[in-house]
Amino acid sequence: MNKPNIRVDLPRVHVAGSDAHHDAHLKVGPHGFALVLSPDAEFPILDIDGTPTHQLDDLVRERKAALARERR
Repeated sequence: MNKPNIRVDLPRVHVAGSDAHHDAHLKVGPHGFALVLSPDAEFPILDIDGTPTHQLDDLVRERKAALARERR
């Protein structure tokens, strides 16, 4: 099954230990989970290859729960 990647833009991400801000994005797909910073970042990608589907499901479920708590 060929599932497309999901991309979520994250404007102005701040990485601890740096004063820089990045227009980053998350990619989630068959490859796993990746946080992609701007190309000029010292370490532009945090890539977690082969993330098991159940871990990605847990991540999505936790994010939805956090958003629901914020809306209250």
